[in-house]
Amino acid sequence: AKRRVAKATFNARPVHRRAARRHDATMARISLLALLAALLALSHGVTAAEVGSATDYDCTCECCAPDKCATEGAKTYTIAVGSRDKCTDEACSAQVSQCPDKGSHNSGATVTAAYHDCTCSCCKSGTCQNGLKQYTFDASSPDKCTQKACASSFSQCPDEGSHNAASSDPAASNMVFATYQDCMCSCCKENKCPELTYSYFDAGGKDMCTPKACASQFYSCPDAGAHNDGTINVALYTGPKEAATLAPTPAAQPTGVTVTKETTQMPTYGAALLGIFLIGLVGTVCGMFVYRRVQRERGFRWVQFDDEGRMMGDQPSKPTTTVEMNGNGGSHGHVVSPFDKV
Repeated sequence: AKRRVAKATFNARPVHRRAARRHDATMARISLLALLAALLALSHGVTAAEVGSATDYDCTCECCAPDKCATEGAKTYTIAVGSRDKCTDEACSAQVSQCPDKGSHNSGATVTAAYHDCTCSCCKSGTCQNGLKQYTFDASSPDKCTQKACASSFSQCPDEGSHNAASSDPAASNMVFATYQDCMCSCCKENKCPELTYSYFDAGGKDMCTPKACASQFYSCPDAGAHNDGTINVALYTGPKEAATLAPTPAAQPTGVTVTKETTQMPTYGAALLGIFLIGLVGTVCGMFVYRRVQRERGFRWVQFDDEGRMMGDQPSKPTTTVEMNGNGGSHGHVVSPFDKV
């Protein structure tokens, strides 16, 4: 019996070794497939959120207590606030117990809040088999959250170039993903409410940041329906405010003289009528002067008569003689004064 047990034990050792070798080979294949999938995603330009690297915070707190700043230094904590204005030192102190509040009793403490809306998921050659690491910064707009910006902001993110090109060898690969986050999902399922889970993703616009989109992006966000009564799913757009575009109003046709702050505008037909009026006025004045000149040359003059029909003036004019002709060719005359009554 002792011999049989010893023989069985001796035969069991190679079996355990073969199982261990199979397990190691299987894990190596799984790691290789995961890295190849990440390389394929990188070649197709997907974001970190699409490969499961979405973030769950938007505010980083660097804190240390007065008695620990010198020895331990500041430690990093993360919170979810929902907007740049709410990521403050006070918010860190209110939500993180390790972040002391302001006051003389906490003199020497450090509390620094930093908001971010861009997440960089990166790994350099020789480290990608350990997974991607996340780094965050405040880009302020989707156009500034790029792989190039990640490479310039963090030394752990490889820059563009042939020296960092993707390789068939997973250990020699370089990866960098840039994910802009403009939608905050605050969710909890029935068995975990009211404790909320915060998740962020790139919705691409305010209209696409909806509870339905949150439910499709994250398992922690329940979908709509009676089977999910008592759950919470709230979507908050955190991206840049879209400028309101107003439709251009058609310019009104001028109906008269329009007085503005800078200039006075007159329609074309108004200018034409004004020109005709001025030309007529000048012509009338010139005609009156010509008519008076012709009258003066012919001996006409302007006189004024009183109520009795007599010409008024300082000196009476000399009487004129009017000669009347008779039928026999003779003539006789008499003096006619302009002052005689008829």
